Amino acid sequence: MAKRLLLLLAGLFFMFTLSGAGSRPPVWPLAAPYTRADVVVYGGGLAGCAAAWKAAVAAPGRTVALVVPYPEREYGGLATVGGQNFWDVRYWSRDGRLVQGGSFAHWFDAVGPFYRPDDLAAQIAADLGRLPNLKTYWAMDITAVRKDGRGRLKEMSLRGLERDAGGTVVWGEERLVLAAAVFIDASEDGRLSRLGRAGITVGRQDWPEEFLAADFVHFKDRAGGPDDDYVPVLRPRQQASTLMFKVRGVRPGQYGDMVFRRERGTWGAYGGREVYINDPVVTGFNDEYGPRGFALKPLNAVQDGQGSPEWWVNALLIFNVDGRANGRDLRSDTCPRDMAPGALDTDTAWQRAREMLVNPDFIQALRRFDGFHNAELVLDEEGRPVTGGMLYLRETVHTVVDPRLAGPGTEDGNYALTTTATHLAGPGPADGHDLGNYVNRIGLGFYWQDINAYHFEDLKGEDGRYRWPVTPFLRPDYPHTAPGPEGWPRNPVYIPFNTLFSRPVPNLLIPGYAAGISSLAWAELRVLPNQCVLGDAAGVAAAYAVEMGRDPGTFTAADVAAVRDILVQRFGARVEK
Repeated sequence: MAKRLLLLLAGLFFMFTLSGAGSRPPVWPLAAPYTRADVVVYGGGLAGCAAAWKAAVAAPGRTVALVVPYPEREYGGLATVGGQNFWDVRYWSRDGRLVQGGSFAHWFDAVGPFYRPDDLAAQIAADLGRLPNLKTYWAMDITAVRKDGRGRLKEMSLRGLERDAGGTVVWGEERLVLAAAVFIDASEDGRLSRLGRAGITVGRQDWPEEFLAADFVHFKDRAGGPDDDYVPVLRPRQQASTLMFKVRGVRPGQYGDMVFRRERGTWGAYGGREVYINDPVVTGFNDEYGPRGFALKPLNAVQDGQGSPEWWVNALLIFNVDGRANGRDLRSDTCPRDMAPGALDTDTAWQRAREMLVNPDFIQALRRFDGFHNAELVLDEEGRPVTGGMLYLRETVHTVVDPRLAGPGTEDGNYALTTTATHLAGPGPADGHDLGNYVNRIGLGFYWQDINAYHFEDLKGEDGRYRWPVTPFLRPDYPHTAPGPEGWPRNPVYIPFNTLFSRPVPNLLIPGYAAGISSLAWAELRVLPNQCVLGDAAGVAAAYAVEMGRDPGTFTAADVAAVRDILVQRFGARVEK
């Protein structure tokens, strides 16, 4: 009983810290231009673009504002600016089809499974550019938010972004206050949800305690008290990040440890597990640089468009990155106050990863993978590696049902979409652990439950050898109970509408990384096709809310059914297995 009480106190401490309670709120600007929209979408990635697109089309008489929080004036986020041009898709084995429809199906059909990032950005720009009621605010981020007496968001204060001479994102001079009736947080860092105190947990804080032992630290509840006064506190661990980079000299072919496949004339590659585990150059690189925060993993890579000699590569793991933190925030009240010791903000991690890429040891290790024996980094005019403009973050924060219950062991009780529902989803509405989601479903999600490492030690087994994938080792309970190969989910999961909303902030919808999805469930839902599904639903729900004069957090089952009908009939969403 005492142990459970301590864990509850730890969870409450973290919720208190993460929500911003106990610290003064970010400073509101004294004077800035003011404008208003009916719907504000925060986030320039695919979830944000999908949400803005669907909101503007579903409510043509209403105004929609899309805030893009990175310097590049290009839609798509990770899928374009970030260089991740490999759609993470999984076909359902029952009928061999993709289960996601809507915006994802449209963009997938437009550019194919392997694509040139500029082509996808142009397609999204064409889709959004034809909408007269949609305005994009480029290169701006949130400095503060205001709420009314009922907890509803009223306004967000924005400031411009730019890159300094070294490529780091810094604050610019432009300022704006943007107000709306409904807000959408489609971001990767969950910044709007965090500053709006939506009720969030960080990373895998909800995992069962037995799988978190290495992440517990302790502090004394009162000075000089006995040992029993030590309260366990969790480090806010998030999955490892990567930075996409470009190479040339790749040779597609038939190899034993790397699959090369050509789709619509563009080559893609994935594999390298045996090299990663057994090659002495690769293991030597990881042994040396893993403790410093970097490691090579089995890779995937895609040609930068048909016929291009250049390829985007996803191979370099970056550990202990706090995706909530940016360099420009570190001395302000918008910076999270509970960062783990030694954690990197996203800008520092981006810069250090670029430095690692030009380390001669890195290219020597990369060349050990089949087809990459002659690979060379692509450099810009100043001799620096060509990389994505942002990190590939895999996890940041998750919205909970009840902030008071946050903490270890809550993954199946405190999130709208639970671990068990995704892992043991059924083949239809009458079976499986997700059947309770059916009545309020707004889409289907599907992928493997693909965890990346949380720290370097996750990559090695007790025998000292490298292992891949890491999911069965980090969560041995699920691979032993699930019917799929190696414990993978066998069926798509019904995504319920309440995945998208925060109870403390009733006019906020959350299709981004901060959605109400447990950490392990997020390992399946995090990929781009599923983010499009969430974005579509949030956009239609926001349009419906402003047309009806209601907050999304007050929707009834009939309202959710109306939103679902619009998604299916007007936008081609798939909600049936």
